[in-house]
Amino acid sequence: MFRERRVLLNSAGMEFMLGKLAWADENATGLICWRCGYVHLFVNKDIKLYRADK
Repeated sequence: MFRERRVLLNSAGMEFMLGKLAWADENATGLICWRCGYVHLFVNKDIKLYRADK
């Protein structure tokens, strides 16, 4: 099972030089494993997520 989080893919140069524009950088969907904490990154905008029954 995973929890979802939006992840910014900022480059170091973008953050340092244009800190005010960091929001305009690309982002991805991060799925974080509840058991081990590993983060899977997905940049596909068509990803479909389903809520699991506990």
